[in-house]
Parts: sequence; C-alpha cells; structure tokens
Amino acid sequence: MAKQHSKNGHEETYYVKRNCYGQTQTDRSTKLLSKYWDQRLLWNAKFNKPTKPTITEVYRWLTKRVSENGGETTLFRNIGSLSALLICGDLIEADILSMPTAHEWGGLIYSLGMGAKDAMEMLGLIGKKSSKREVSKAFASLDLALRQELTEEEKAAMNYNVIMLEHALCKIKQLTARGIVMKKILQEI
Repeated sequence: MAKQHSKNGHEETYYVKRNCYGQTQTDRSTKLLSKYWDQRLLWNAKFNKPTKPTITEVYRWLTKRVSENGGETTLFRNIGSLSALLICGDLIEADILSMPTAHEWGGLIYSLGMGAKDAMEMLGLIGKKSSKREVSKAFASLDLALRQELTEEEKAAMNYNVIMLEHALCKIKQLTARGIVMKKILQEI
C-alpha cells in the first residue's frame, strides 16, 4: 500500500495538529501510530465484558500513569485529562458507556479543573476553592435548572445532556478569554 500524503505532500502536518487541545504537544506524531496499534487490544479487554465500566473507571484508565524507560508517562500517549474527558464523552454519545449522572460528570469536571469549572466560577456558581462535592452539586443544580427551563423542543434541538452542558461551559470560558464580556455571552445564550 502506498503511503498517503496530503495535497501538499506534508503528511505529518496534514494528519497531526499538535495544538488541537491547547498547548503544543511535541510528542503528537504519526510515528506513535504503531504504539497506539499495539495497545488496541487493551480496549477490547476494557469494554468486552458483560457489564459496562463506569465513566470514572474509564477516565482513570485513560489517564493512568505507567513507568517507561526510567520515567513516567500516561498509559496512552498524548491522552491527558482533557483528551480523556472528551473521549469519555464520545464513548457516552456512541452509547458504549452509560450516560453519567450530573453529579458524576461534575466530579470529572472538578478533577479536570479547566474550562467548565472556570466558567462555573465566573458565573458565580462555585468559588475558587470549591470541593469536588460542591462542584458536583453546583453542576447538577445547573443541569436541573436547564432541564426545567428548556422546552422539550429546545432540548431535542441541541441534544441536551450533561456532556453538552460541560462543552457549553467550556465555550463560555473560551469566549471570555477572547475578550467577550460575560453580559454579551449571556444575552446571546
């Protein structure tokens, strides 16, 4: 089979965007495909069981640290906490994992400690030093409020669930980081 190249002949830059999730990851490369391929059976062992693993189990598995060549790395190269959360969300949307409760997803938001948690702080739902329990409770309260306020048609149109809510909170954080004032964001929502 011939090697596939992009239109301009630069395979690596065509297939790999090193900064797709923020900071540039110099290890992100098509050279890792063989390592990913070698790990493919780990996925079968994790998911081909009579009962589905929990979202927390999968998140911890994806972010697991292992010893390698005298150092430490994640079990799956270049899958950090943000990528793990996004993969979990995709597995939920694909019905491979069960939809978590808002409290469970809120706990992962706390563990990640990034965009959704920051947006909840900016909205005054939690404080900077809120505990995991407080973040989970606030996220669940926001989810409940939206489920009550949105019409069934609105929820269906946006495929509303806790995964979508977490993504929306992240977007709020990104918009404010780009200089858009919270008042304007909230008016547009």
